[in-house]
Amino acid sequence: MTTSLRDVASAEMVRTLAEMNCFEQDCVVYGYSWKKPDGQRMYSMSDDELLIHKAFEEHTLERCCMTPIRQWSTRSILKEETKEDLFLYFKLQLAKELKEQYNDVYFEVLQTLQDVYSDNQAEELLLEWKEEMDGYFDPDELMLFEGAVEYAYITKHLPPKPYRRLCQWIQHIRKQMMRKMQMHDIVERTFYGVAYWDKDSDRFNFIVNANDKSMHDRVKELDHQGKQHTSIYQKTYWFNRSNDVPKYRKQFEADLKELMDEAYLNRIRALQNLPSAIPAELWEDCLAKVKANCSEEAVQGLMFWGHKWNIV
Repeated sequence: MTTSLRDVASAEMVRTLAEMNCFEQDCVVYGYSWKKPDGQRMYSMSDDELLIHKAFEEHTLERCCMTPIRQWSTRSILKEETKEDLFLYFKLQLAKELKEQYNDVYFEVLQTLQDVYSDNQAEELLLEWKEEMDGYFDPDELMLFEGAVEYAYITKHLPPKPYRRLCQWIQHIRKQMMRKMQMHDIVERTFYGVAYWDKDSDRFNFIVNANDKSMHDRVKELDHQGKQHTSIYQKTYWFNRSNDVPKYRKQFEADLKELMDEAYLNRIRALQNLPSAIPAELWEDCLAKVKANCSEEAVQGLMFWGHKWNIV
């Protein structure tokens, strides 16, 4: 057999083995631990990172006590008949790590901080913003406003009742402005954008991506770095040639900067600069308790929430 024929045969054999899942693959599971109101400790796990991000955001709005999202990875040969059992094992390994790294003291301290009652510093700004939007229906503006409302609630600058009233108003407006049927082209692409505050340049910088997972990864990175940012804005474009993707990415960047204009960014900055609703002395006491009784991962987990609440 000639060299070229051997190469073809080898390539075919490798392809066949790959189709039979005979090679090790990267296996990653994502998850976090949280506590129900009755104190029962729960674990949310999946190999779908976006699913975990969305579940985490929902639990954040429910003010659950949680660990940050963690991942556990390995390499393994995946067979269809054993894949489900293997991923169950991987999830159990991640759960074991979370249980060891985040003890009861961490959750007790987090509950103490979660129990601090929200002040009402953000309501006046948000109601003024709402009045400007009322009467004309712009889904993009509403998306950004909803993100600001959620941010004010998470940072304890908007109590539960005003938060629920604003959410009800948003849902009411959204129902009123159900978009009419539109003619869509053959190529569809959704872009995602976020602005974050850069202390060095003393201004907002923009991040744009066409991949939902990559955007959430960047936002998670900003959160771990303690960098303040806007909510994620997304917009879908339809066109008839895949070669037009760069053109519409530039269009999205222009639309994003027009939407996140100076007035919007000033409002977001005003929300981000509100004094913390959690007393500094209470925060320092809680941080010291975690440092004395918990793992380094738990300390970093508490710092993550400190950034979320604008204490750090």
